[in-house]
Amino acid sequence: MKRVITGLLLGFLCILLVIYATAFWFFVIVVSTVSLALLEYYRITASQDKGLLTIGTLLGAIVPIIIYFLGLKVFPGYLIFAVFFIFAYCLFIKKRADDPNPLVSITSHIGIGVLGVIYIAFSLSHLIVLRELEQGSLWILFLVFIIAANDTCAYYIGRGIGRHKLSPLVSPGKTVEGAAGGLMGGVIAAAIFQQFFLIQIALIETLLLAVFIGIVGQFSDLFESLLKRSAGVKDSGNILPGHGGVLDRVDSLIFPIPFLYYYLIIFRI
Repeated sequence: MKRVITGLLLGFLCILLVIYATAFWFFVIVVSTVSLALLEYYRITASQDKGLLTIGTLLGAIVPIIIYFLGLKVFPGYLIFAVFFIFAYCLFIKKRADDPNPLVSITSHIGIGVLGVIYIAFSLSHLIVLRELEQGSLWILFLVFIIAANDTCAYYIGRGIGRHKLSPLVSPGKTVEGAAGGLMGGVIAAAIFQQFFLIQIALIETLLLAVFIGIVGQFSDLFESLLKRSAGVKDSGNILPGHGGVLDRVDSLIFPIPFLYYYLIIFRI
């Protein structure tokens, strides 16, 4: 029940923010979401390194700020700065007495630090530029509806009739039947959404886009599961009753958001 109530409240809040929030307040929400997701990510991947947690979160939180004010074109330059800063930090890590190979540990920390900036901060920051496109708010809602339907159908169909494990080492609870049911749920949600809000888009294009988003969303969810499995944790946090952390809620959106943005840029604008 906590999961259902939290999900409904989050869905209602998402609709209000996407449709009615001004560009500035939407930007504030994106920065807040990115910051919380980064905190959870670094707690999972670098829980013993408070310095990397702090630096990585700060470097990542700056990404939506520069994209909001300066656009996507400045990110490659900023990324070089972020990589340099993380390298410089790791360069001065003191060797731990119990670490037999400190250089390997340092290179893994560099990878963890840079991955957070790209994987979470840069991907989620595409929400800002996606909303600025023509009918951007509708496209964000379209994406959220597909992912929500995908996740919900995958969860219940997987629990009901799931027999074949999708990726047992990464996420033992996910099944092939659940994944297929999730894709079908996303396609149905996309068809309904198109009939009411995106009637200028051909139905066949909408359905194909829904399948593509659903597949990418499931991979996105599995990637976060891989991070949690490697760290031995069930949830990224506990801020959302019944849902875990912020990263747990946005994991299925991390890759589909930039994919949808570039699809619209290349094929529709």
